[in-house]
Amino acid sequence: MAQDTVDKQLGTADYSYFFLLRAFSSACAALGEVIQLREAAGAEPIHAQCAARNEPCVLLSFAPPHKTPLGLACPTVPVFAWEYPDIPERIEEASWKDDPRHDWRYVFALAGRAITLSSHTVDAVKRSMGASFPIVAIPAPIRSIAWTEEMGQLPDPSKDRLLRVNASVADSRRMGLDVAGLICLEEEDGTGFDPADAHILPMRPTLTEKAGDSTFTSPVMTTEPDEPGDGSGESAPLECGWDLPPAMPIRIRLRGLVYTAVLTPTAGRKNWEDLITAFCWTFRNDENVTLILKLAGTDLQRHHHQLLMLLTKLSPLKCRVIAINGYLSDEDYAALIGAATFYVNTSLCEGLCLPLVEFLSEGVPAIAPDNTAMADYISEDLAFVVASYPGIPTVWPHGDSEVNRTSYHQLDWESLTTAFRRSYEVAHHDPARYHRMSRHAYEAMQAYCGPEIVKSQLHAFLCPGQPMPSQQDELPPSQADCPVQTALVTP
Repeated sequence: MAQDTVDKQLGTADYSYFFLLRAFSSACAALGEVIQLREAAGAEPIHAQCAARNEPCVLLSFAPPHKTPLGLACPTVPVFAWEYPDIPERIEEASWKDDPRHDWRYVFALAGRAITLSSHTVDAVKRSMGASFPIVAIPAPIRSIAWTEEMGQLPDPSKDRLLRVNASVADSRRMGLDVAGLICLEEEDGTGFDPADAHILPMRPTLTEKAGDSTFTSPVMTTEPDEPGDGSGESAPLECGWDLPPAMPIRIRLRGLVYTAVLTPTAGRKNWEDLITAFCWTFRNDENVTLILKLAGTDLQRHHHQLLMLLTKLSPLKCRVIAINGYLSDEDYAALIGAATFYVNTSLCEGLCLPLVEFLSEGVPAIAPDNTAMADYISEDLAFVVASYPGIPTVWPHGDSEVNRTSYHQLDWESLTTAFRRSYEVAHHDPARYHRMSRHAYEAMQAYCGPEIVKSQLHAFLCPGQPMPSQQDELPPSQADCPVQTALVTP
């Protein structure tokens, strides 16, 4: 995968390794020359040239261990993420039998060392490989930014803000959600439906129910007023039913608190059902609270149908859910971070969760569990921690999905709703605490995975015994103190 194809492959197997490679590239460049490769075989001539000059060279393979290239003359180090408490130790699945790399012990033994993203994964590998196996946890580096007071400021609840993105956007307020639409008044007899016959069908029943102090009448459809064009070519979110709206420049008017999550729904461990149901239940009576879902995947239409069905079952509701589907440019992604009041993670397990780290590093407090990789950086100082419990059986994510061979965590749904309520109370009644959480999130991420921290960790692991590069920005790679020539490759 490369920059020119990532928008077409977003959500495919192992797509996140492209973003890991991109994040690590600048840190590696501080140690020596970096060459990005599409094919691992390209490392061999580079290694031969370095060997002739008596210079060290290493191939960093950003891929799961079972996709790590082996048998190269160039020293190869797997760089991988893993979410589970143990690693594949046997060729257990039928689909694995033709490739011994699916026994990860085989890969690690040949590679001799590895880099992963969390202490949770280090422990999992060492349980299989032994405590002395050379593996280190180095999180993906974030960019170095300066703290500004605006980063810890809450939005003015009386003023609208505009979020501009070029994407397919589905807005719950443009969906015409109607719980009565799920009622089948008569048994189907198999007769094909002709849209021209719609006028002879009975009217759907109108449902009225009380929720809190407000009375809702279905169907519920609140639309943004169409604004006169400003010459930008942007439009408000389009009306959308069963069909996913087309990708186009969209102008989203936001008011109040904005909760944001970035995920691929088909990755079941991301647990978006708990996220959506807990949000909608907690804020069903508040029109000034929005959940923005940045969704990736190879079947966005299917995700839209799942979201539409979930929201229909949860309706009527006053809160707002917006799904932004597909790839976002770096500029639009930065705007998404800037619009967020809180980031939400409801995962059952994580290898790192790069979006969570990115939002925290920009001073956006979180709602998240502190399980698996997130245990390295989630705390009450920067997040509303959601309870979760280990030991729930599950299948290997790259196996045959037939036998439970590992486990993940179970999220506590009530704890999640409590975290939503606590975050709401802090945002509305304790802005000083919100500011402290924002500042701590920024500072904690700079200390956890800032560029200099990651550079130091990579240097210690890849260049043991050699001095740290100095004045790297002013020296060409050949004059660096640790002139490692690094080839980076993704699957």
